Amino acid sequence: MWVLIFWMLSPHSLSVIGESQPTLQVETQVFNSERACKDAFADIKKLNNGDLKLRGVCVPKD
Repeated sequence: MWVLIFWMLSPHSLSVIGESQPTLQVETQVFNSERACKDAFADIKKLNNGDLKLRGVCVPKD
């Protein structure tokens, strides 16, 4: 089993006082193989199209 951990940073949200604040969102998804994990992240990057700062990693699940 492999876990895809990816995080996105968006500079577009406004804080309570009206200032622009970055928003960090972290997500995970489990896959049966490393290849499936990497393919899924590649698909996410394509969909993102540069809109958000996006990073991720596939790690084996213990």
